[in-house]
Amino acid sequence: MESTDNQNHAALQPLAPDAVQETSPEPVKSPVKSPVNAEFPLVALLTQGLEECDWEQLQKKYADAMDEHSRVEEDLRIETAKLLEIFTAWSQTTVLQDEQRALKRHEPPRGRSLKSNASNAVQVQDTDAAYTEVVKAFQSALALLNEQLKT
Repeated sequence: MESTDNQNHAALQPLAPDAVQETSPEPVKSPVKSPVNAEFPLVALLTQGLEECDWEQLQKKYADAMDEHSRVEEDLRIETAKLLEIFTAWSQTTVLQDEQRALKRHEPPRGRSLKSNASNAVQVQDTDAAYTEVVKAFQSALALLNEQLKT
């Protein structure tokens, strides 16, 4: 167990100055393609050659990327507004169709009741006329009886 502790302590010891190697200023490039770049071609395009950029180039790339994202966002906003307009027209159409369907559903009973009301009015007028005739007939019969009783 002590040998592993000695090895761990040795690994933590600083390297001798002659053991330090100079590293090249070239950035390390990943040989594996990033899944983000595979999924988002715009990201891959905008990050291409990013390692070689100085600060001004990086700022320009950032500004260009933000402009591109703003353009895409504006396109999406316009498309969403158009789709919302279509959806609004569709939803108003369905409401109008439902109202028309409901009116048609309630129209036949209303039509029948209007027809029956009209026919009822005619029947009432006919009945009134019949009652009037009956009353006149009784009056004339009573008048005849009164004349016969007087004679």
